[in-house]
Amino acid sequence: MNGQYASLLVALPLISAFFVPLIKGLGGRAIKYYLTLITALQAGVAAWVFKTVYTTGKPIIVMAGGWRPPVGIDLYIGHFAALFVLIVALVSFFMAIFSFDSVSTEPTDKYAMLFLLLMLGATGMIATGDIFNLFVFMEITSITAYALTAYNKTGEAAEAAMKYIVLGGIGSSFFLIGITLIYGSTGTLNMAQLAQLAGSINPTVIKVGLSLLVFGLAVEAELFPLNAWAPDAYQAAPHPVTAMFSAFVVKAGLYALARLVYLFSHAAGWDFILKLLVIMATLTVFAAEFSALRQRDVKRMIAYSSISQVGLIALALSVGSQLGVQAGVFHMINHAVVKTLLFLTVGYVGVKVGGTGIENFSGLGRKMPLTAFALTVGALAAVGIPLFNIFWSKVWIIIASIEQGYAWEAGVVLAASVVEAVYYLRLIHTMWFGGWDGMRIRESLPLGTIALFLVLLILAIGVYPNPFWTLAKSAGTDIFNVSRYIANVPLMGVGP
Repeated sequence: MNGQYASLLVALPLISAFFVPLIKGLGGRAIKYYLTLITALQAGVAAWVFKTVYTTGKPIIVMAGGWRPPVGIDLYIGHFAALFVLIVALVSFFMAIFSFDSVSTEPTDKYAMLFLLLMLGATGMIATGDIFNLFVFMEITSITAYALTAYNKTGEAAEAAMKYIVLGGIGSSFFLIGITLIYGSTGTLNMAQLAQLAGSINPTVIKVGLSLLVFGLAVEAELFPLNAWAPDAYQAAPHPVTAMFSAFVVKAGLYALARLVYLFSHAAGWDFILKLLVIMATLTVFAAEFSALRQRDVKRMIAYSSISQVGLIALALSVGSQLGVQAGVFHMINHAVVKTLLFLTVGYVGVKVGGTGIENFSGLGRKMPLTAFALTVGALAAVGIPLFNIFWSKVWIIIASIEQGYAWEAGVVLAASVVEAVYYLRLIHTMWFGGWDGMRIRESLPLGTIALFLVLLILAIGVYPNPFWTLAKSAGTDIFNVSRYIANVPLMGVGP
């Protein structure tokens, strides 16, 4: 198949979103079937892209209108993008199925359109090779996320969406000003050409411009101090959307952050940016972990846990070594799997029992045994227990930190794991040893199948980590090895 078909990753959800109103008259269930079909097709295209990139070892580059960059706009789908657009598509497919049980608020046609555009925005952020189009896709992601946060039409949802809009607007302004400074200094917006010119950019422009880009992306990447929107949005949004926020929206922000930071790795003043990122990441971990410890709502608790794990990923990316980036990418993969499982199971409990307060999980092991089992596996994995997937990515983060002389960073990882163990073990104890009202709830076969698949994936990575670590190394190298990135992009006047 021609590599240009990879553009379907962007075109399919965009075009499909505009067809949703045409099937509105068939009813809400027909819309949900349509949403499931489109996400399944997206997963198929993403799987083909993944297979092509990892089989050939070469990126797929789509040039709009056949024009070479920097004149034309390009999509760059290397090892990282190929892996994570597949994760985006698969999680979207799983959450489309979950939407049958968890989304009943009308209008469902608006929900489906926003759902597809959220998938589009995250995919575009990961695949674009142009810094301004990164901003465009980030805005698509943000605007659809604002609307989906408020979708349930409650006072809490409206308040959460407003917080997100305010902080998102601040972040977007920072990002756009940063783009303006860098464009004014270099005359280009293409990422590969920016990497070429990095060494000649004024150090002050780098420090100020790249700092603004980092702060701009900190909203979607959920980094302190621009992550205050996240806990409220996670709690208020529809359950499938919460899983999407954690599984891939934040990953798109982290990828864009890492890509831009390492593009300028040869610029004077680059170390200043890494130190800034270290400070933001450390504050994110500590603030989120101790906030999670105080929560009585399980969904909100897992939201804070997710933010803390994001902080660990940012710490790994800020080490400044190839191993650190690879470890950060491995943790991104594991985090996506575990948080999808946790938000799926917690959301399903919320749908069935009418809320996600911790009292609703009392005796869940006898009330909903399959769901409780899957939730227990996800909780143990999140803590970093051996033979579960996150254990290995935390080990690699610790190794990468120590190699670069950041022993304190390894201490942060261990301290965060101890705090996580306290609140996750409290949840597990409540589920299996709490009081039971004698009621049994019939569990969904499709959602149970998805949950078991994620459980098996967690255990497979935990027991046989090497194949997945190999994937993470290839994806991490794609970010870190800037010279290879430049060589792969056929810049006008540079390429063959």
